[in-house]
Amino acid sequence: MAKLQKELPNAKILILSPNPVANGKMENRLGLNYSDYIHASEQVFKTNKRDYMNSKEEIEKKLKKKI
Repeated sequence: MAKLQKELPNAKILILSPNPVANGKMENRLGLNYSDYIHASEQVFKTNKRDYMNSKEEIEKKLKKKI
């Protein structure tokens, strides 16, 4: 990230959340699920004052409209 900021000081860098998975409730061997990672990553970006967009929420809204 530092290299990008140095070489492209006027660039706007936006990090997106991972795309939703078929079963967001499924846990990995650490006992974490997709939502856990979304919330944790969002906190990291807020703490570091980085731009972050939770695309998961927008994708889910669009999918609900189609049903």
